[in-house]
Amino acid sequence: MKLIFINIYPDETIARYLLSSYVLSAYIKEYYPKKDFLEIKILNFSNNVNPQRIIESIQKEEPDFISYSCYVWNINTIIGIAKEIENSLSCVQIFGGPDITLEKIENSMNFFKGRAYFVIGEGERKLLHLLEFLSFGNSDLEFPRGIAYWKDNGISFTSDTDLIRNLDEIPSVYLNNHIEERLYAHQQAFLETQRGCRFRCKYCVYHKHNSGMAYYSQQRIFDELDFLLLTKKITALRIFDSIFTSDLPRAKNIIRHLIELKKKQNSLPWIYWEFTFNSIDGEFLSLVSELKTKAQIKNSNTITALDRPQHYSDMLEGYTSINCIGIQSFSNAAQKAVSRPKINKEKFREFMGQVFQYNVVLKIDIILGLPFESERSYFEGLEYLIGYLKDTDHILNIHRLQMLPGSDLEKSVTDFDIEYSRQAPYYVLSTGTFSCSEMKHAARLTAILFRMINSPLRSKFFSWKEKRTESLQELLDVIFSKLSQIPEIHTAQLFQSDWVDDNYWNNKIFSEIPSQLLISVLDQMTEK
Repeated sequence: MKLIFINIYPDETIARYLLSSYVLSAYIKEYYPKKDFLEIKILNFSNNVNPQRIIESIQKEEPDFISYSCYVWNINTIIGIAKEIENSLSCVQIFGGPDITLEKIENSMNFFKGRAYFVIGEGERKLLHLLEFLSFGNSDLEFPRGIAYWKDNGISFTSDTDLIRNLDEIPSVYLNNHIEERLYAHQQAFLETQRGCRFRCKYCVYHKHNSGMAYYSQQRIFDELDFLLLTKKITALRIFDSIFTSDLPRAKNIIRHLIELKKKQNSLPWIYWEFTFNSIDGEFLSLVSELKTKAQIKNSNTITALDRPQHYSDMLEGYTSINCIGIQSFSNAAQKAVSRPKINKEKFREFMGQVFQYNVVLKIDIILGLPFESERSYFEGLEYLIGYLKDTDHILNIHRLQMLPGSDLEKSVTDFDIEYSRQAPYYVLSTGTFSCSEMKHAARLTAILFRMINSPLRSKFFSWKEKRTESLQELLDVIFSKLSQIPEIHTAQLFQSDWVDDNYWNNKIFSEIPSQLLISVLDQMTEK
């Protein structure tokens, strides 16, 4: 019997694989009853690869089972591939990952009949039980819970609450050599230290099948960090936890271990984690500060503005840890609409003061398009926030809201008068308080703000802004108007595309709107 995992990773990332399939593979290899009778292979492809190449690779393998890891960036490609495979091979196709929900199956995957199964939520035990059922099916085995399939023109599904609580049950893909060294050594690696989330944000689906928190043991994490940093010399580490500080003492112990590793080799890789600003204290920030290469860093005032993205490279040089906090909005109504707590501005001010004191760097997330957010409240929130970015290297990270299939927000679209794209990446197009034309314009102004504030042009922007009396939105409108009149850039996507989004302002705008041109525009407006 042969099982193949299909990984289709986003091309813009450093890593050329997805961790999920390797974790599933490690679990199956550990617990599948007849290991000698099951061959497992993992195939990795960029999402820019021609789907026909992926189809031909699958056909060449002649598998009995295919497992797809489905995400917003690859779900459309996977559906197209799976349709072709269903017509050309007699194998079983298994779909899992965050983009697989009952709603998604019903609305977009209703043509798969008979030999298609859909894993909902955490996958290790469910996939193992499904393979056992399909391989050794008899009257003593009942169909595993937590897996959906089509039956009599409807979906058959029984929910499952049997989640893994001691995550050490899952073999380490690194320590047990379940992933090829060539994929991560001297490159980027991924690490999961926990599962679950204490938030229940309506736009997210992660929490829907993870009702509580579960952790890997500290020793397991320490062993993996030692292996990755000391032995494999990785250059970047992304920690997948939804809230790294969900157990603050534990998070501090992990950082202390990283500090000890730094002493052994005098340096550390880039380290990315996420936490909430009200879940940490001064001691945590003090420990994070010890991960830096020097005591005081301020890159944005000393590096040259180039015509490429510098916000995740030059601007963060020396900080080691990228500390991501999800603010999403400063509108209390918007936060309440998506079941998030409102932002206590006094506590936020105190937090940002401590961040400045310890000279650590943040990546601050904001969402464009939340319910009850208006164009005015969105830019007022940004104006309040960017005041904390002056004389820092913090990154302002803005996403357009995506309507993920199966999310609680998707069930409330009529309540909020939301219009959105039914195709991935499911961008929200308008709400009852934010018209489509306003949102398109806000996205363009967001791109301009992103281009200036997330680059060495930051100090230039603040110097210019402080000489003006207009609001942030009015100032961005002025810059947009000036830029749109420059012949050399009139073909830029910023002016010609119907929509611009995260991918544009994180990448292409840096080459389309050159730094020197922006400096010239700001200088001209200063003189006037």
